[in-house]
Amino acid sequence: MNKTIVTTLAAVAAFAVAPSAMATTFPVGSPNFTASPGPNGTFSANFGNSGIAAGAFTDMFTFTLPTSGLGSGTVTTSASIPGSVNDLDFTSVFVNGTLAGLTKLSGGLFEVAFANGVAITGGQINTITVNGFSRGGGAYGGQLSFIPSATAVPEPAAWAMMILGMGVVGFAMRRRRKNVTTTVTFA
Repeated sequence: MNKTIVTTLAAVAAFAVAPSAMATTFPVGSPNFTASPGPNGTFSANFGNSGIAAGAFTDMFTFTLPTSGLGSGTVTTSASIPGSVNDLDFTSVFVNGTLAGLTKLSGGLFEVAFANGVAITGGQINTITVNGFSRGGGAYGGQLSFIPSATAVPEPAAWAMMILGMGVVGFAMRRRRKNVTTTVTFA
């Protein structure tokens, strides 16, 4: 009896410390991750994976950009029949640690993960991490866009602060003009 308990505990302990599935990493420039520069320091990219073996998977896409800015993108998958060999389910998608929103349509036949306005830091490695479960032949694809900070459009809150600031400056200048008295003397 004690031998059975010890053997069971040893098996459970071995399973608990067994390494999880290794992430597959795709750097920009690999066949799974292509990027193209655009005007004014912008970039766009396509990424994805196909023929994913059955089971849980983690794919990591890495890239470095010359400047900081904002990134947005989507990643999608579709299946012919729920639970079929080409069915793939996203469990999570992260861009630089920011969790992307996930929408499932038609009972999970179509899944879309999306993120908007994620901070991308120039000069360092940025990541997109796709976690999911494949039933043996799953595939997904995505696209990204990047705009550098210098050309980024301010958010509505920033616009409101700028307008309020301009209004305060205008009010102060107008008030200052009313308090100025002009003296004219003739010789």
